[in-house]
Amino acid sequence: MKKLILFILPFWLFAQNGIKVEYEVKQEFDKSKLKKLSAKSLEILQNSDSKRYYYELFVNKDNSNFVKIERINNEQVKGAAISSVSITGTNIYKDFVTNELYEQNDMKPKLFVKDSIQHFPWVLSKEESTILGYKVRKATYTNPTQTVEAWYSTELPFRDGPSRFNGLPGLILQVSFKLPFVSDMDTNVSFTAIDVKPFEGKIELPNKSKKVTKDEFEKEMEKSSFKFNGIRSTGVERD
Repeated sequence: MKKLILFILPFWLFAQNGIKVEYEVKQEFDKSKLKKLSAKSLEILQNSDSKRYYYELFVNKDNSNFVKIERINNEQVKGAAISSVSITGTNIYKDFVTNELYEQNDMKPKLFVKDSIQHFPWVLSKEESTILGYKVRKATYTNPTQTVEAWYSTELPFRDGPSRFNGLPGLILQVSFKLPFVSDMDTNVSFTAIDVKPFEGKIELPNKSKKVTKDEFEKEMEKSSFKFNGIRSTGVERD
């Protein structure tokens, strides 16, 4: 009986409070269709493949916050590399009560652009595996340009996941998909959970952040562009 209580307790805690999940993000370029690469270009792509990016997901039954974290990995290959493709926003906040999503934009870090939480028509599979000791099941989602493969665990009772992904019967611990990079080369992207811990703190947008609609954000970008062009024109005129 004592063993049973000890076994159930962690899941009870997760259900009552929240969790913090750390994801490792990989981007690997599919070079199979490339006809010929210079030695330098091949080196850059190989260095890019070795890069890793890290995010944390804080989630409870009401909301979640997906945040990029800076980490220096000394094992990664040094040298020229292609910067991270636009895989996901630096900070994505979801409110499951109101069905609202707010995404930070790197161009305007204090602005969080309002959107709706996306619905994914997942197809559930009976295929099973394990990630971090949790039993997971496979689900797929297909749109006109790609197929997304996700692995979720009902042992973690949160219908959320990394980036904008959500809507499965348990937390998504791994997701992978392809993104078009250039006409003859795709990018294989994966988010994989590498750590799961209980979390009891508040989950909210950063202090001093401002919620804006898409239209308001576009107007802010137009203002910035106008200012930049005005400064550049002024400089030219003085010259």
